[in-house]
Amino acid sequence: MHPAWRRWLLVRRSVSEPTDMTAYVVFAPYASSLEVVVQVAGSRWTVESCFEAAKGEVGLDQYEVRSWTGWYRHITLAMWAYALLTVLRAAHLPPEETPKKTLSHLTPSSLAAFKATRELGWH
Repeated sequence: MHPAWRRWLLVRRSVSEPTDMTAYVVFAPYASSLEVVVQVAGSRWTVESCFEAAKGEVGLDQYEVRSWTGWYRHITLAMWAYALLTVLRAAHLPPEETPKKTLSHLTPSSLAAFKATRELGWH
C-alpha cells in the first residue's frame, strides 16, 4: 500500500434498524477526514440507483456484443442518453420542487460554486 494512503474500516448502521450494519474497507489518502470518507461512501447508493435506472430506461444492460469496441460504444451511447434524459427532466421540474442549494458548504474552487456564481444551467 502506498505510504500516503491508509486503510479504513467503515461500519454503517441503519437508522431504522440499529442492529442492521454494513461494513466497508476503504482506502483513502492519509489526510482524508472521517467526514469525507463517510460522504464518499454514502454516494455509492446514488451511483447504484443511477445505474439501475439507466438499465431500465436506456437499456444499459441490453448489449450483445463480442468486442470491446462494440461494448464501449454501447455503454457510451447509453450513458449519454441517460444523461440527456436527466437534464431534460431537471429542466422541466416545477420551481417549487427544485431543491435549493446553499453556497455555505461549497468551496470557492468547486465546480458547483463556480456554476452558482455564474448562474449557469439548462433553461
